[in-house]
Amino acid sequence: MMKESLRVASFSRFKSNISSYVAVGIMCGLFLILAATLSFIDVGLFVLMIPIIILPIMFASHIACYYLEAQQPITMGALFRYYAGFYQPQFRSSFRGIRAFLISLAFYFGGMVLFYVIFYSIFQSVYGATFIESFSNLAKTYLYEEMSYEDLINVLNENDGLLLTFFTYVSSMPLPFAILWFIYSISSSSISIYYRSNIRAVSNSLIRLALNNTFLKIKKAYLKDWFSLNWPILALSFLGAVVGAILSIFIFKNITYLGAFICLGSVLFIVFFLPFYFSNMEVIYHRYEAYFRDGNKAAIEMIISRIQSNIELSEDERKELEDSFKSDDLEEK
Repeated sequence: MMKESLRVASFSRFKSNISSYVAVGIMCGLFLILAATLSFIDVGLFVLMIPIIILPIMFASHIACYYLEAQQPITMGALFRYYAGFYQPQFRSSFRGIRAFLISLAFYFGGMVLFYVIFYSIFQSVYGATFIESFSNLAKTYLYEEMSYEDLINVLNENDGLLLTFFTYVSSMPLPFAILWFIYSISSSSISIYYRSNIRAVSNSLIRLALNNTFLKIKKAYLKDWFSLNWPILALSFLGAVVGAILSIFIFKNITYLGAFICLGSVLFIVFFLPFYFSNMEVIYHRYEAYFRDGNKAAIEMIISRIQSNIELSEDERKELEDSFKSDDLEEK
């Protein structure tokens, strides 16, 4: 299928079950918004919700929409079963969440360094000696004197909260870029969910090997297809972050919750795209399904070859071993 036909196929799939896709998108979106809202208490709570709420509900939504093809109705009970299924060994690492999170952290801390330099120059230019003196006092107090939490708050709030504003900007502005990478990373990895859902038996070593074999062959073409269909999810997330920042700074005039507004905006805007997104991922998987099947077969042959190189097998033993692996082969649709 060409790129344009992927869009046509995705929209056709969406129209054929529009109510179900919208229902799943709304349900998934509500969970994501709930998780993002916790950032108003502490942004760390939002991060904590990633393995507890965000990844499992995304997984359940992928599976629920994919099973529409098999005429399986979407119910609340089914969604919660799929939610629990995320924690099964077979679906472990479906989103490569740990890797995505660590790289996102690297983006965040790298962004903090960059924005520290940018905002230091801006504040120094705008506030001059007042800012430099406040910053120097904070550094001296922190390095040479014992500073309680109350002392820190008092120093940050001096000069109408000049330092508090500075550090809030520095810590909040990298958030959209870290969130964008995380969304891209878990989304582009989510195609493995469809492969994993077609494996009859659980064999994590086989799954990893098959996925590695497949991605080596399709990575470049697959990522092009992913971007061609799903770029709006990144654009909407960034737009939401910008709107959230504007609301915090100019409308509510409360930068204390700048990071929380950015997190909520990043999530809130993508909710409108979710029904189309799940349909997009399904048609992309169907385009590469044969590659996953071939990768699975190649993985089986590779494992058998490794075993045979270490253990002498008779022809009957080899056939028995091969048959046992065949139970892991992809189901023909």
